[in-house]
Amino acid sequence: MKNLIFIIFMLILFINSVNAKDYNEIFNKANDFYTKGEYTKAIELYESILKDRYESSEIYFNIANAYYKMKKIPESILYYERARKIAPEDEDINFNLKIANLRIVDKFESVPKFFITEWWESIRDLYSSEGWAKIFIIFLWITFLSLIGFTISWNSLIKRLFFFIALATIIISLSSAFFAVQKQNNEKYQQTAIIFSPRVDVRSSPDEKGTILFILHEGTKVEVLDSVGEWSKIRIPRGDVGWIDKNSFEIV
Repeated sequence: MKNLIFIIFMLILFINSVNAKDYNEIFNKANDFYTKGEYTKAIELYESILKDRYESSEIYFNIANAYYKMKKIPESILYYERARKIAPEDEDINFNLKIANLRIVDKFESVPKFFITEWWESIRDLYSSEGWAKIFIIFLWITFLSLIGFTISWNSLIKRLFFFIALATIIISLSSAFFAVQKQNNEKYQQTAIIFSPRVDVRSSPDEKGTILFILHEGTKVEVLDSVGEWSKIRIPRGDVGWIDKNSFEIV
């Protein structure tokens, strides 16, 4: 039985290593096409990796860069946003996204938030849910090791030191777990999208008879609130709400 488990374990490791090798080869080949300026071929190879449900911020970032080079701004913004969902702290992603957003028509100022809410969200958005989960695990291990040190130590000064380290790290680990859950809920329930149609009429109701409230243009980021048939209720950064055709945007 033990031999069977060992064989299965080794097979899983072998399959994973082969897949990783294949992905790296495709990724490097796509990078070569990108370097040569063959952006369409590069995107096709990057997308082939994503089709196998192998996601990474690097792949999304490279696709976004390729689209930007092709002057396809809505597509580039979409993939920069997808990259940022995985690595919100990445400076290159945030910088390139900011540059791409300078190329769009709509310039909306966000509705001012209460300073505590803004501070809270800025901390939550420092890392992805996976990033916060990793921090939780690291500090939980430090807590565990500190408690072992506290238990086996005979020196009162060192014992006290281990106690305070354990206390500090358990607070950090629990806070990280809390932020991981908050970030995961935010990623799951707050759906955003990028407008792809050159011009979109935002209406007061989910039909063509609705009054046109305002107009959006390609590349604009919106929050998707609800859906009715072929229509979606959206909100723009300044807080205005309306209905648009589902075919006019792509979900981040």
